[in-house]
Order: sequence, then structure tokens, then C-alpha cells
Amino acid sequence: MFTKCKLRLSNCTYLSNHLRKINKLVLGIESTFNDTAAAVVDQNGSVLGELCYTQDEEHVVNQGVDTRVSQKIHAKLLPNIVNEVMKKSQVSFQDLSAIATATKPGSPFSLRAGLEFSQKLVAETRLPFIPVHHMESHLLTARLNQNIPFPFLTLLASGGHCIICVTQGLGQHLILGYSLDEPPGAVFDKVAREMKIAERSGEFRLNTGADVEKLAIHGDRKQMPLKIPMLNVQNCSMSFSGLQTQTLRLIKHSSEDEYANIAASFQFTLTSHIMKRLHRAILYSKQEKLLSDQKPTLVASGGVMCNSYIRKALQNLCNITDMNLVCPPPKLCSDNGIMIAWTGMEYLLAGKGISEDPQKERFHTRAQLGPDAGSDVKRKKVVVKSMNYTDD
Repeated sequence: MFTKCKLRLSNCTYLSNHLRKINKLVLGIESTFNDTAAAVVDQNGSVLGELCYTQDEEHVVNQGVDTRVSQKIHAKLLPNIVNEVMKKSQVSFQDLSAIATATKPGSPFSLRAGLEFSQKLVAETRLPFIPVHHMESHLLTARLNQNIPFPFLTLLASGGHCIICVTQGLGQHLILGYSLDEPPGAVFDKVAREMKIAERSGEFRLNTGADVEKLAIHGDRKQMPLKIPMLNVQNCSMSFSGLQTQTLRLIKHSSEDEYANIAASFQFTLTSHIMKRLHRAILYSKQEKLLSDQKPTLVASGGVMCNSYIRKALQNLCNITDMNLVCPPPKLCSDNGIMIAWTGMEYLLAGKGISEDPQKERFHTRAQLGPDAGSDVKRKKVVVKSMNYTDD
């Protein structure tokens, strides 16, 4: 199976033995859902080596991820992937400063595989162990090669989550809004499956949100208008289930010739919904002086941020609100080992988050990123003018 891995290799930075002695190195391990990944990074943000296997081929038949199958794949591949990463990085376990592993949130079966493997590895190497919050690692990846001081505003959008928060420091995130139901990435994927985009193109693979984005380029959103959710609700939380229902119903009662228009309308409506909630979060954060007085930063990450249409809308919003937008490159927005390794490094350098007893660590399928300030946002009644954040 390992020979069929879809490997994403960085342009490895090889350090001399002398430099390795003074540089801290962290091995990061990611297995929260259907990506088996590992990476080694140094304290300067250089990636020595990384690998990621995406389990798409194993789940095509079901057109969705079977988490028990994922667990078996993770358990089988992790030893090979970690050994290969160490080889590519040209380091030994004795050169490492710590091992970091995503232990929350995610699929219980996938998390178990990663944690059990990591606990065995830590026991053998006697290295410090740093449990990592998967969602925090997405946002901290923006600091890998850029000097982004705390605090900053964060948008995390993926197949499992959608969160708007003020990131005040490591482990310090004030939640301004979140998805009340379906996450945007999952809805993108469901729309793609309903349209059977892969099958209609003659490809045997999973239907994904990326297919919807490509199809939308050829469509006219105005031909199939959809209702933007929660327009009259003055908070920063989001809801995507109603939009999903609208879109799937429209697909069911439309011809394939109209799918491009539906894709364009769906993408526009979902993007507009997120931008409206995020716009309110920006205004609220500035009003309450939660961000820097100078031009503050918005970090946007997570798998949905691979969507170039949404990225353009984010840039338009930041131009309107005088914010600096930072998005990790698309490769680092999807799940990967680099983000786990870098988050471990951030905590290691800060002297925080190091497990006192790695063998007693547990995984958590759900884990809130921080305290919820949504009620205060609603109480302040921040008004956002109606506008089009997209270029179409």
C-alpha cells in the first residue's frame, strides 16, 4: 500500500550536523481523519522533510470516508511514513527535541491510531511529547515563515469545522462565531456528490469541493439564486445546513446542463454568508479593541481555504476593512504533518504544553478551541451593511 502513496515532499532544508546540535527539531504526526502525515521542522520554520498519504482511493466505493478503514490504514502506514520522513530529513531520533501529535478533535478511530503509535514511539525514544489541537495547528501554520504577532483574527474553515476567533496567544482563542450545524467543507463535498461530478467526467475518485469550484467557473449564479442564511441574525455564527438543503433540492429538480449555474450560485451564497459573519467579527474586534491599533491581521486557514474564489472574497473584505490577510499556501491549508510539527515547536519554544505523562494522554473527538464570546457579539448589535464581497 505504501508504494501507492500520494506523497507531498517539501523542498527539504538540510542542515549541517553542527547546526542540528543548536537547532531544535520537532517531529509532527497527523492522523485526525483520512490523511496520514508526518514532518520534521526546525525552530526557524524550515521543513526538513514531510510526507502525506491521502486515503481517497480506499474510500471511493463508498463516496465517503469509512473511519474504521482509516484507522487500519493509519496504523499500517505510520511506521513507514515516519521512518521515511526521518530519512528524508537526514536526522535520527536522537537529534529530535520533541514529538508532537494531533490528539483532538477528529475521528475517534483515526485519533486512536495516531496516539497509540506516538505513545509507543515516545516510550522508545524517551522524547518529550506535545499533544496538539488540530484546529489550532491550522491557524498557527500561518506563523511558520512569517512574523505574525499576537493577537490576530482567525477564520478556520474545513470539512469538519468553521470557526471565527481572536487568537490572543498559544492556547488562547476567543470564539466569536462558529458553524451551528454542517461545516462548509462537508457541504461542498455533498453538493459535488449529488452532482456526481467525478462520474460524469469518467473519473473513478471521490467527488470533492474542488470539483464544485471548477464547475462554478462555467456557470452564471444569477440563473439559480439561493438564499443567504441568517441575514437578520446579528452575531458571527454560521449555518450551512439550510443552504445545503436548498442546493440539493435544486440539483434534484434540475437538468445536468444547469449544474454549472447551481455550482456558481452555491459557491457565491456560501462565500457571502461567511464574509458577512466575518465582516461583523472584524467590526466587533476593532470596536472592543481586541486587535492591534495598527493594521491588524486576519489569518484564514483550513481545507476550504484552498478555494481561490473564497480567497479572493477574503482579500476584498480585508481591503474594505483595512486588514492584512494571511493565508497559508493551499498545500498547508489541507491536513498535513508540517502544521502539527510547527505547533509543537511553538509550544516547545514557549515552554508550554509538554505532557507530564505521555502514556496517560487521551484523544478527544470534540475539543472547543476557547471560550465563547458569541453572546457579547450579539448584545453589541454590530451592524454590517449589505454588500457584494465577490468580483462577480
